[in-house]
Amino acid sequence: MMKTMKHIPWMLLAVLAFATACTQDELTDNPSAMSQTLEIASATIARAEGDEATTTNAGTGTVDGNWVEGDEITVLFQDLYATKATYTYTNGGFTSYNPIDCNGQTAYAQAWTNYGVTPNLYNGALGQWKVETDQSGIGYRQSDFLNAGTQSHVGAGTPANFTFYHQTAKIVVHVRNSGIVAGKTELSMKVGNDNIYIDGELVSQVNNVFIWTSGETKGTITPYTLGQKSMSDENTSLVSFGALVIPQTISEGQTLFTFTVDGQTYTYTVPAGGITWEGGKEYTYNVTIGYEFKVDAEQSTDWNEGNSGSGSVVL
Repeated sequence: MMKTMKHIPWMLLAVLAFATACTQDELTDNPSAMSQTLEIASATIARAEGDEATTTNAGTGTVDGNWVEGDEITVLFQDLYATKATYTYTNGGFTSYNPIDCNGQTAYAQAWTNYGVTPNLYNGALGQWKVETDQSGIGYRQSDFLNAGTQSHVGAGTPANFTFYHQTAKIVVHVRNSGIVAGKTELSMKVGNDNIYIDGELVSQVNNVFIWTSGETKGTITPYTLGQKSMSDENTSLVSFGALVIPQTISEGQTLFTFTVDGQTYTYTVPAGGITWEGGKEYTYNVTIGYEFKVDAEQSTDWNEGNSGSGSVVL
């Protein structure tokens, strides 16, 4: 009887060892049960229908539908710990030096660009964003806030496929090659006169685009020079400009645009009724500078989808 009892502990150890070996084999055969990092299979930038992504040699990047080497996004993996990580665009894709560890789980995930003031959307505070006042260079694309809405069941063994949507408003201004500026090569432009909100808060999201409230900081924006562009009436502009702005309403009488050529400045103010720029929309203005100074505002376009607004107006 004593001999039998002495062997019981060894038998238990053998059973435990066998069970452990089986568990390890099951984990090896089931990768989804193992700790894995979150990978990004694709990151598409939404744009107007039929509008192909342009080359990035002008440095406009995401504004024209392309990622630029070194662009960064924040990815939020909505697990128990709401894990975040930075992913960088290199060699045609997004990777991270410190990727999200999914701990063998899948969950909801979303992402946004890292320029401006990084949104803080998930700790109970409102998200914020700021555009650059000098958009004549890299500040143009740095002002572009992109957000990819929540995608379900990504993580261990299931990479994310994000679609990013523009959240700011975009304005394009074509100056006609006519009148007193015909053939001129030195023409500059400003948006506003310390009366344009350059920051704002993201309140809620509707159909992939946020509703905004204006912030507290106002300024003057120096736009990006787009060169000569085709206009809707089949003319080619003397020069065109682009700027990204916080969605906002500008009341009548305030400065909207100023143009300077040959030392002479021409100012255009907001007409009666004011104007409103909405997130995800593109607004095009055709400007004639001459003895008659006129600004035609074409119908707005959905920057992300290509749906037009309700007809053109003359300001």
